[in-house]
Amino acid sequence: MKQQLKELQAYQPGLSPRQLKEKYGIEGDMVKLASNENLYGPSPKVKDAIQESLDELFYYPEVKQFDVKDTLSQSLNVKKEQIFFGSGLDEVIMIISRAVLEADDEILTSDMTFGQYKHHAVIERAQVKTTPLNNGYFDLDAMYEEITDKTKLIWICNPNNPSGTYLPHKELESFIKKVPDNIIVLIDEAYIEFAVAEDMPRSLELLDKYKQVVVLRTFSKAYGLASQRIGYAIADEALLNQLDIVRLPFNVTSLSAVAANAALKDQEYLKDITSKNRTEIEKFLNSSFKEHLYDSQTNFVFVNTDKPQELYDQLLKEGFITRPFPNGVRITVGFSEHNDKMIKVLEAFFEKVNS
Repeated sequence: MKQQLKELQAYQPGLSPRQLKEKYGIEGDMVKLASNENLYGPSPKVKDAIQESLDELFYYPEVKQFDVKDTLSQSLNVKKEQIFFGSGLDEVIMIISRAVLEADDEILTSDMTFGQYKHHAVIERAQVKTTPLNNGYFDLDAMYEEITDKTKLIWICNPNNPSGTYLPHKELESFIKKVPDNIIVLIDEAYIEFAVAEDMPRSLELLDKYKQVVVLRTFSKAYGLASQRIGYAIADEALLNQLDIVRLPFNVTSLSAVAANAALKDQEYLKDITSKNRTEIEKFLNSSFKEHLYDSQTNFVFVNTDKPQELYDQLLKEGFITRPFPNGVRITVGFSEHNDKMIKVLEAFFEKVNS
């Protein structure tokens, strides 16, 4: 086995509600709010579309001819040749890392962001350079100072997971302008559909100006298709042609593509879901403990505390499965009744901590 695998661990999904109830002897219902899933689920039209496609399961998927590629192309006003699908964004990240990185190359990102950027760099024997978040935000000035002639990939999660914060268009473009054009800048917008800030980056405009930019998006979050595993990159056609060499044949299933296409076409449903999400996010951001939160543009909030395990355990006792980090707890926004109860638990926790 590769020696660098000793530095890594396989992804460990959290325990299910049933497993946690058995482990801790918890009675009553439990709500999973640990993985930023869309609890509302996908558009009802998705189930109908999948049902209509069940008679063709014996065919291999038409990876390059998916209808969803046509729909995306028209929706985003990009060429079909600029769209590259993967089995979730995780696979897209893996493919890019495998295609680009060699031993002793460097990637650059934040020390508190999506872990798969680092994971696949290490597998390819590349070096990982990170800079701290600045009050929850990517510090682009600090990142620029870390660029060397070995830098190959710069990963920017925007809005960022797990902080939920974002970089505005002007700041992001100013950074990209300074980056040498032989370095690929990847903008991971997994949560972009939830964002409401007026100065969110117009990332597709950046594609036209800077050939090194790659935009990553997914159907797992706002579109509610986490189980279907379908994400995509939007980039220069020449770059994607190289990624296509690395991509496994038939990597995205036909049903995943059908589901994504149906979800994408139902923009009214998406608008309704994201509007509800924003209403619930605002409850947290206007709470008595708001100083412990980052300003989120996603479907989760990050609660800063120096007692993350204590908070996680308290929420677990109340029936909420969340995700602890060394400096806080990330909480997926659930239904209104979940959030109202969650806020009361958090208020009591910080009253106790501050007393």
